[in-house]
Amino acid sequence: MHYVSASAIINASRQRVWDFIKPAENSVLVSPDVVRGFRAPGEEGAGEIQVFISMRDGLEHVSAIEVVEEIPLELAITRTLGDKDPRARGRTFLRGEADGVTVLEHGQYFSLPTEAAGHFHHYEKHYRLHCRQYVERVKAFVEQPQAAVADAPPNAEQ
Repeated sequence: MHYVSASAIINASRQRVWDFIKPAENSVLVSPDVVRGFRAPGEEGAGEIQVFISMRDGLEHVSAIEVVEEIPLELAITRTLGDKDPRARGRTFLRGEADGVTVLEHGQYFSLPTEAAGHFHHYEKHYRLHCRQYVERVKAFVEQPQAAVADAPPNAEQ
């Protein structure tokens, strides 16, 4: 099992960062492929299912994650349903600092298929890039003036 992550210091409270990253609807703002995200009916928190519709190369793709563990305002561990790597997990962690900023860390646990053993560097680079892009996009949106964030798509789940 391997782990890679990236982090960003965001000039906002943990509450504000959590309120932005928690709803699946906001995924359209941080992932260029996602055209719609929503929470499936049922559990909220641990056991919650979030569904994402993406467009890649002109084709629709549907994916879903399950929230495996959640500590509100602090930690979310997720797994992609149907992932080829059944042990893979996403980890998002928030740490508030005394000066009112929040450290957002986003990481990925993954294992390599036997046939990919010689390509660890490629996998690590891919996952690290994804983590870096995620934290940078969250930072960019959360640090926008309130008026700009208010123009974001409404969150029907809250």
